[in-house]
Amino acid sequence: MKAKSNQSASRPPAPQRGEIWWLNQNPVIPKDPHLPRPVVIISTNPRNKNWDSVIVVPLSTGLKNVHLPFHKLIPKGEGGLTHDSYVRCDLISNIEKVCLDPTGPLEAVLSEKFIWEIVKGIRVVVGDNPYLL
Repeated sequence: MKAKSNQSASRPPAPQRGEIWWLNQNPVIPKDPHLPRPVVIISTNPRNKNWDSVIVVPLSTGLKNVHLPFHKLIPKGEGGLTHDSYVRCDLISNIEKVCLDPTGPLEAVLSEKFIWEIVKGIRVVVGDNPYLL
């Protein structure tokens, strides 16, 4: 992962859709061994601005079965990533913004192409449209 951008620690983060942030805490699993871990913000910008939480999907570099229709490849360089990574659309979560690293996102936003691939993966997981495989 590349260096994080600077953002005031006194101000709550204002994530943007498609940004990759470090998730530092998991209130559901306080001793989560996978933390910190990168997550993609997938909720809309108006929601992100007005709510205390964001909707995220985690990234992984160590998946065994990457051919599932809800594991989406994000190649190295995209969104500031330093490794090829897979978005785990099957692990979509609503998290409080205070759980995100206060220093801000990685330096780049995912392109619309990858954001929509993530949305398609989420739709497959929730059974919305099996033809999106």
